[in-house]
Amino acid sequence: MFLVTIPTTRKFALPLVLALAATGFAQNASPPAASAASAASSAAKIDDQNAFIVVGITVRTNNTKEAGGQGEIPQLWQNAMQNGTLDQIQNKADNGLMVVYSDYASDNTGDYNYTLGYKVTSADKVPAGMVAKTVHAGKYASFTSAQGAPQEVIPALWQRINTLTPEQMGGARAYQTDFETYANAADFGNMQVTAHIGLK
Repeated sequence: MFLVTIPTTRKFALPLVLALAATGFAQNASPPAASAASAASSAAKIDDQNAFIVVGITVRTNNTKEAGGQGEIPQLWQNAMQNGTLDQIQNKADNGLMVVYSDYASDNTGDYNYTLGYKVTSADKVPAGMVAKTVHAGKYASFTSAQGAPQEVIPALWQRINTLTPEQMGGARAYQTDFETYANAADFGNMQVTAHIGLK
């Protein structure tokens, strides 16, 4: 686990704790132990997902960097929230924040792109400094966390995912695109996240 000094204002605490929870642990094979509050069924829900586009801000990173305290994801979240960067996104499909993991160099040990933004109905007007990422169509295994503090439920969710065999997950990971959707983003103490894992 790496340490981040989290500002006391609610506006900045949420994105930084989300980033702390989601970065080094999201693809890490050794996240912190799950608490009772974040325990949930490990059964995967398998969906055939249509392709869609997310517009947002992105960084290239890896789990070693993020877990070692040299990560860029916490700063990405802070900049997005502090500067209102994501408010520039047009053609939003809804108001739910999303994270897309894409452009994997290999597997969960290599570099990947981490994009924070919104699903859009059209990417014809991508603001300067942002990117449009296409989430590939295909089979996805989805897992939803318990509700609670993000620094507890998000690592616990990924811990659960990382303990599953391909048979339990519904297939081997494709390492093309994975994505996260957030519920209750405005309620800091009652967060819930669903991770969607692309399968071969």
